[in-house]
Amino acid sequence: MVDEAVQLSRAGRFDDAVKTGRRAVEMLYGVTARDRGAGLPTLVLACTNLSYYLSDAGRLVEALERAEEAVRLARELYTIDRRHEEQFAEALDALARRLMSCGRASEALAACREALALVDACPDVLLSRLLEPYAMALAATGQHAEALQVSDRALQLLRGLAVDQPVGSQMHDALGRVLSLHANRLFEAGRWEEAVDVGAETVTHFRESMTGSQPRRLVYPAIALKNQAVYLAGVRRSGEALAAAAEAVEVSRELVAAQPETHQPLLASCLDTYGGRLGEMGRRAEAAATTGEAVELYRALAVVDREAYLSGLAEAVGNLGAATEDRQASLAFTTEAVQLRRELVADNRAGHVGNLALSLSNLANGLAKSGRLDEALAVGEETLELHREVAAVNRPAMVSRHAEMLRRQAVWLNDAGRTVEALAMGEEAIAVAREAVAGNRAANLKILSYALEDQAARLGKLSGRGSRQTRRPGDTPSFSKKKARRAQAMAREAQELWAEYQQGASASG
Repeated sequence: MVDEAVQLSRAGRFDDAVKTGRRAVEMLYGVTARDRGAGLPTLVLACTNLSYYLSDAGRLVEALERAEEAVRLARELYTIDRRHEEQFAEALDALARRLMSCGRASEALAACREALALVDACPDVLLSRLLEPYAMALAATGQHAEALQVSDRALQLLRGLAVDQPVGSQMHDALGRVLSLHANRLFEAGRWEEAVDVGAETVTHFRESMTGSQPRRLVYPAIALKNQAVYLAGVRRSGEALAAAAEAVEVSRELVAAQPETHQPLLASCLDTYGGRLGEMGRRAEAAATTGEAVELYRALAVVDREAYLSGLAEAVGNLGAATEDRQASLAFTTEAVQLRRELVADNRAGHVGNLALSLSNLANGLAKSGRLDEALAVGEETLELHREVAAVNRPAMVSRHAEMLRRQAVWLNDAGRTVEALAMGEEAIAVAREAVAGNRAANLKILSYALEDQAARLGKLSGRGSRQTRRPGDTPSFSKKKARRAQAMAREAQELWAEYQQGASASG
């Protein structure tokens, strides 16, 4: 019966796999009651497998309960006979994956570390499995550099293990998952071009698996396409990003049509990504409608399991605020996104503080547009403090956002008549924008161009005031003259960078 459940799961019959898996667990509890030592290993396996079937069927709370049960039994088995360390590690691996699905990253990280400590010299197949959730948990708890190292190690292992393995095999699927994992880690590290390359490889890899009628074969291609849309948008390949996001929505709708309860979260995530790409193309009405659908799906999911879906809801609500043209409605959504992010940060600061900073940045912008300048400046200052906190751990991932926030804050300071502070922050914005351009020129030309243009305008106004003073022949150039020349140089550079940016935008479509 244990084997039958495995076959049902591989065929995509998740509900049937759950029913059969439950019967197997019940029978094995009876066997174990009669002979604990003989029945326990198979019972651990059956409970571990059942946690996967429940997860595949979209029953995350039950899946976590079964994974916890499997770990309790595996711990008992390991206490009786230390030769079962690999089975104990596999149960911990399942638990870590379920914890990640439920938004409990810190606990998942602890489970991963316990599993890895059990098997110092385990087979590469098991090690590659253990490294997958470990990299995800590290990233989710803000340990991005180590997460990237772990995902790279997992990828190298899988490339070797998957050589000559047929399409659709467990090892082929595992390689695709780790490719996707590594692309995410590269993107978080600010290595966007590399993320695009690995993301493209991931999409190609999973397209090979899309043949046939099994809906489960479509899950990984949908995820890969959704992620690739984000990477492509990061390097300003907007047309390709929109196409990838649209295809991800199409595939996820096909999955929902076949198994509604299981795939609603994937559809919500794909819709949110697609809405963002529509907004970038200036199609704001479509973006608001698409993102609004994502929000409604996430709200319903969060009612059932708030911890698991709170992060997705926060992101979608924030994106809806950006897409909504009505200023007051937009501000309401943006404020809600900040509140949701604060709730997430209270539980896992390292994992969510960067996204809180993004939501605060959007809120500050909305407040400024609504004429609430003092509030915008206060929120902007909090945003910059959070940027500095994140940059201390993962600067490449934050430098673009930080440059743009510095630029906006300088504008608002200037609008508030705080000229000296505005000039100082404008200089900082230019310096950070130059750093961003050095890391990814195409993606950050616009930010640097705007920062230079803004600062040139500020300097130009100051030099204009000073130019009314008379200067005697033979005097050295006044400070105002120097500011005027510097302003002119900045304005020229801003125009040149803007022309380069526009040229790149035309080429990317």
